[in-house]
Amino acid sequence: MKQWNERIREVAYLLNPAFCARLLYVTIKEYEQKGQSHFPFACAYLVLPLVLHKPTREKISSRTHLLQWIQNNQEILIGYANRAKELVPITNEAIELLLQTGVVELDSNGMLGIVKGSPRISKTKYLDQEIIECIKKCEHVARWFVGAESVTTIYISLGVRP
Repeated sequence: MKQWNERIREVAYLLNPAFCARLLYVTIKEYEQKGQSHFPFACAYLVLPLVLHKPTREKISSRTHLLQWIQNNQEILIGYANRAKELVPITNEAIELLLQTGVVELDSNGMLGIVKGSPRISKTKYLDQEIIECIKKCEHVARWFVGAESVTTIYISLGVRP
């Protein structure tokens, strides 16, 4: 991972830990609300490659289940595994930020959960339309993951390996 000052400015702005942490926070929170359980740590690495890639994000729909969406949009899987791999360090930074600030905790079962009583992160404050769209799509992804059989099913369906 390059030092912050060595990163290309546009990439640093788009993939800054605070922004990516906000996206993961929304996903974890929605997953907890809909699934009544903590968010699987391994799934955190699948969120950003889905939501940050504009052609993929534009096709995310809450009207379908994950497996049906993949079947209807198989072209999305082209390059997805590479994007996921490239975003691992960025996802790690975002998770570290969430853990260090005490907003999220990692339990003994490898699940991420929102810390009760932690400061709430606004979904709409200081945001432009594209960021609001990213946040909404994170909520859709969280609901997909709740409806999936298992983490393994999600990984296999998206064509990636842990």
